[in-house]
Amino acid sequence: MYSSKPRPPTYIDAARILNDKDVVDNINEACNKLRLVMSNMLEKYDSISKQMHTIDLLRLHPPFKPRWDAFRKDLVDILRQFRNNSGVISGRLKCKRQVSCFAEEWGTDTSPPSSVFNTAVLPLAARNLDPRSGRTQHHEGLQVLQSYMTISAEHASLTQSQVEHFLSITTHFMAFLKEFSKVTTKHSPAGQKEMYDLSHRVFEFSNCIQSLLHSELQISSTDSVYVMFTSSRLVASSGRSGGRSKLTRQQIALDGGLANIGHAYSQMDAKQNELAHAQYSSQIRQSRTDHLGNAHTQLISFLVEYLMASESTLSLFLSIWSRLRTDCTEVFYWSKSGPSPSTTPNSIAFFMEGGLTLYTPLASGLDILASDGVDGAAPR
Repeated sequence: MYSSKPRPPTYIDAARILNDKDVVDNINEACNKLRLVMSNMLEKYDSISKQMHTIDLLRLHPPFKPRWDAFRKDLVDILRQFRNNSGVISGRLKCKRQVSCFAEEWGTDTSPPSSVFNTAVLPLAARNLDPRSGRTQHHEGLQVLQSYMTISAEHASLTQSQVEHFLSITTHFMAFLKEFSKVTTKHSPAGQKEMYDLSHRVFEFSNCIQSLLHSELQISSTDSVYVMFTSSRLVASSGRSGGRSKLTRQQIALDGGLANIGHAYSQMDAKQNELAHAQYSSQIRQSRTDHLGNAHTQLISFLVEYLMASESTLSLFLSIWSRLRTDCTEVFYWSKSGPSPSTTPNSIAFFMEGGLTLYTPLASGLDILASDGVDGAAPR
């Protein structure tokens, strides 16, 4: 009897798929769309601020605008962190550039990295397979790897801090939505039930994302399929033109040690579908002359976009760091115990095929995501 369950891709399978030219283009396209979403987020935020001013003139509730405006600095900070973190992660994967403003805001060293994965760590480790390689070269390779792992751990901890920042500002956003929804469902001329249901669906969706990120923070090491999975979701969520990507056509299941993450994603997807249905139901009941209803719709649209963009980006960051940590650990113990061709780590084996890594296409996409600054100036 044969199982219908698809065979999970091996490390080499995942690396080859991610480095496929079409898939690289898909990842770059998805990162560019995500960059545009984040670039436009402040403009939408400020538009909601104007809506809140209009609502405050109705004197139905203590002023909403000052409370909403108070979140702006946090939003500017987290959008900048997304950009800067993208550049730092890319810089750890390949020696292209470092984003100095990341260091200015988060207090990290701006000096060039002592080693990077693609251009220093793997080439030095691969030399261990050369029988002519001496003890000095072997010791040098271990020193470079240890330095790389130390610096990468520091940068990974900053990603974890960014997750905590996201969770904090999201809690404030949800509290604001709860208070604003009480007013809209009480005073709007139509669609009160639909607006109440829509707000409830947003709360549930937000809770699922927060639960997912909490689970992802607990992962210390992971399989390459996790990086492939988050990359696939990023491409799928971008709504790319020209049909499905070769990457999204892959049947990727998170099981074993990632089963709880897979379950969290399933729950989040189910809540997202319910949310989309609630958004449609609310929109068809909305009146164009209903200022409260229009403001509620605009607020919901912004929050959903913020939640989805943040989850896609943070999940990608966390999957890269966890797999990179795993690769480095495998290379370290392989090198330290006496390198053998029969036990060569997958990251080295794939690198020796053509000088590429699992992370090469992701570094390219992260460069795109890091290419735009965030203008934090308040509107006039």
